Amino acid sequence: MNRLVLSAVLLTASVFAQAQNYTLNGVEYKTDVAPIEVSNFNGQTLAAAPAGKSKTITLVKTSFSKTLDDYNALALPELKVGNIIGHPTLGWDDTDYSIPDIVPEVYDNEWILNDVFYDGDYPVATYGRAPKTEPFSWGQSEKDISRRGRDPHLIMLVDPSKDVKKVYNTSSMTFPPKNRAADIDRQSVSWAVVKDGILYFSIYGLEGFDNGQNNYIVAIDTKTDKTLWVSKPRTCNSDNFLIIDNSIVCGYGGTGVTDYVNVLNRFTGVQKLHLWVPTAPSWFALGSDGRLYVSLYDKHISFKVNH
Repeated sequence: MNRLVLSAVLLTASVFAQAQNYTLNGVEYKTDVAPIEVSNFNGQTLAAAPAGKSKTITLVKTSFSKTLDDYNALALPELKVGNIIGHPTLGWDDTDYSIPDIVPEVYDNEWILNDVFYDGDYPVATYGRAPKTEPFSWGQSEKDISRRGRDPHLIMLVDPSKDVKKVYNTSSMTFPPKNRAADIDRQSVSWAVVKDGILYFSIYGLEGFDNGQNNYIVAIDTKTDKTLWVSKPRTCNSDNFLIIDNSIVCGYGGTGVTDYVNVLNRFTGVQKLHLWVPTAPSWFALGSDGRLYVSLYDKHISFKVNH
């Protein structure tokens, strides 16, 4: 606990100094940087949801199918998925699909754009460290592979109605493993969405590091910058999660652990469903038929959604 308090104090002093203006296409934008402080990494959920918000969806398995190993596969016509909700705009081939004009590729001279997500009220961008230029043993460097920022820890809310863009720094929540270099395999932001004034984001970390205190979802009130809840660890290491009604649907799994699809109440963080699946879930999408489709490690599974 003392380590967390000290980190929060040091972070508060450092990140507010990073608040800056930036100019794109002749327009100047202001940013307001806020640290995220969390005192309990083992889950800090709320006991009760607001009135009328306690009911969550239920899922009924309908089918397994052939191998589908990434989110692109979920767009197959036979799955009746019109598009992937909130799909990333930057692929590892650095394909630039639709980055908003007000999103800088470099922020505060050191944070490099990692991704932009659209599954919410407005776009959310994530930033990480600059890719290294030192070559690996096979000759390529991180920057040769992709220009994207690595280990993203900065979240920018690109609210078009606000002159000042809110930026959150999650570094106080994530620590590098003791047995690895500070910028290798540390926990990082995997997915981020703003819905009804609440920022939801998932923190990903390699299984086995940090005493298992990783792979969770956090909810932040964007009006007060207060942490509303933190899910239990080992809840979400899927590439994305979905918000459906009062629920968050995500997945957890991998080598040496049991694989599950989880449903949380999005107002409390409390896990309401914990459904076994045969291999690790990675991508989630809602089909035009109203069903939930989940890409697993070696197949896909669909669920009927009961609201």
